[in-house]
Amino acid sequence: MVAFTIYGFPIYRYWIFYALAFVFGYLWLMWIGKKGWFKEYPKVQYFLTDGLEDLLFSIAVGVILWGRLWHAFIYNHNYYLQHLIEVFQIWKWGMSFIGGILGVVVCMGSYLRSQKASRKDMLILFDLILAFVPLGIFLWRFWNYLNQELYGIPVSLLPERFATTLKSLHLVHVYPNVDHFLRVNTNFLSMIFEWAVLYVIQCCFFVKMIHKKSFKIWVMSTNFLLFYSLIRFFLEYLRADSQSEFVGIFTKSQRFFITFFLIAIIIKIYLSKQKKNKNLYIPLS
Repeated sequence: MVAFTIYGFPIYRYWIFYALAFVFGYLWLMWIGKKGWFKEYPKVQYFLTDGLEDLLFSIAVGVILWGRLWHAFIYNHNYYLQHLIEVFQIWKWGMSFIGGILGVVVCMGSYLRSQKASRKDMLILFDLILAFVPLGIFLWRFWNYLNQELYGIPVSLLPERFATTLKSLHLVHVYPNVDHFLRVNTNFLSMIFEWAVLYVIQCCFFVKMIHKKSFKIWVMSTNFLLFYSLIRFFLEYLRADSQSEFVGIFTKSQRFFITFFLIAIIIKIYLSKQKKNKNLYIPLS
């Protein structure tokens, strides 16, 4: 949806919210860089300061390119194979968060390797970025709300007690561009759980590690995988667009979230058994 035009050139809400997400991400990583907590790791410190713009560019490529391609060819391949030109019309709705995350891992990881960053350097940077991602999700979901996308199922399809609870919490909404049914406001539910809850969890762990002056790698990344997968798994049952994706008892997305959840659990178990492994702990300056 077009937000406004400049000399006849349309500026889409999509671009604005993505730009805001990257601006906030830039400020977050720049602030960490200025604190100098990771000065003992020159490559990490470099990418938090002088190399920050290049790092964010690699992330942007991963988010936009992979997010769009994943949406097109994993979720809607029948349509896009017949309308290939529309794959490149990224100003239109259609981005996959799963694809975006995988794209960040591939593009950012490839870029860091090309810059001779070590495995530990990469893990630290992934942790720091995934501490911030929930705020980017908030902007994404707010954009979905304004564009009346990814809305919920009609409230009338829910158990009466659950529907009453959602109404009392004002988590229902009529999307006039869709129909006149009262629907679950999955946009606001996503903002509450994918952003607020997850962001508080990440911040608590980050502040605790800063206070102890000991940064444990993998913690922030596995937190994100674990809690985001759990939240999205249950929200899939309430999203209207997900109802056509069920294959058996799970949607396509839920199968990915189950996989991510199990990976996070396995890593968490490994970390719990490696409390004395000094390679997992980064002393902070």
